[in-house]
Amino acid sequence: MNAVAFIAKRYLSAKRLRGQVHNIQRISIAGVAVGSMALLTVLSAFNGLEDLIRSFYTQFDSDLKMLPLEGKFFSDSLVSKPALLDIDGIESASFVLEEKAFFRYGEKEVVARLKGVDSDFLSVNKIEEGIRIGNFDPTREQMLLGIGLAYKLEVYFSEEPQAIQLYVPSKGIPSASNWTSAYKTRRIFPKAVFSIQPEFDNAFAFVPLEFAQDLNEQPNRITAVEIALHTNANSTAVQKELTSVYGGSFQILNRDQQQSTVFNVLKSEGLMTYLILALTLGIACFTILGALAISMVEKRQNLFTLWSIGMNRKSLQRIFFIRGLQLTAIGGIIGISGGILLVYLQSQYGFVQLGQGYAVDSYPVRLAVMDVFLVLFTLLALGGASSWWGSRSVPDFAQTAVKN
Repeated sequence: MNAVAFIAKRYLSAKRLRGQVHNIQRISIAGVAVGSMALLTVLSAFNGLEDLIRSFYTQFDSDLKMLPLEGKFFSDSLVSKPALLDIDGIESASFVLEEKAFFRYGEKEVVARLKGVDSDFLSVNKIEEGIRIGNFDPTREQMLLGIGLAYKLEVYFSEEPQAIQLYVPSKGIPSASNWTSAYKTRRIFPKAVFSIQPEFDNAFAFVPLEFAQDLNEQPNRITAVEIALHTNANSTAVQKELTSVYGGSFQILNRDQQQSTVFNVLKSEGLMTYLILALTLGIACFTILGALAISMVEKRQNLFTLWSIGMNRKSLQRIFFIRGLQLTAIGGIIGISGGILLVYLQSQYGFVQLGQGYAVDSYPVRLAVMDVFLVLFTLLALGGASSWWGSRSVPDFAQTAVKN
């Protein structure tokens, strides 16, 4: 250990500190500890919230989805299922046709999304886990309703429900003498209800693919191909391979890209929260300035002695720079350790509750190693800047000696 580091350590651990110096030093450490603990805890909370939201979409969205680059519909002959299944990592694929339709049930009328699915649809997602009433078989002419949509239409399964009338605009120019030619209509019986989250529950109904194609007058045409991957498959690698094969005509979206708006908003909120808490941590780090300044006043005589025996001003500044880093490190270790402990206790025992009516009982959290390094980097950057700035205030004894 060189002389500068040794003196900085002695100043930090000196037992005979004046009251104000000791108190300000404690305040600096406490401020850095609380700020770093809050930053790590909030980042972990955003991780937990992101995981929770992603779990909702996991039930509804497939691992990968193929959409046409131009237009909305495309021929199902452009994509071969056997060829898709030959690609390493792909477990199953399903052709779907999704379009808006007008629903009528008794006196109730609703506009919602009608999704035609083929026999492989239940194998590309986990929507079957969300079915609360009845059973859905895509190979039979029956409908799977979202629970919110069923509520709007007042479809009750306490007794056998009646058929739902569906309407979609017809192709071509309608006849002026026959207004019913303006739309195509078909009837289908609801057989099951699913519940995942309100975004889907209030807006979606599922029917067999052939039924949707006939209703929309789109024979042998679909709007997307949904793909499920093997458990250990590399999603990025499969996505790249699909892009290399079909990229000229299709865009290949992973699960996050299918809901890009939601996750972009979540990431933006996380970034803004990080910046706000980093600013708060920066303010806490600037209390180090006060600790260094008052310490310089207390140690002025000692500093003059060190200068007199040959230590230059830069070395004196390094003493207080190191001391500031020491205060930052102590506060950071305490804060990060406290944050890790807090996140662990929340994940294990869930003492912060959300109350009734939420998807989970306690607030979700997840500790990420990268967040720990991010907090460390932020802390070192802010604490280092504060220590450097504070160390610039070491008096220039050479100029003082010349003036005297």
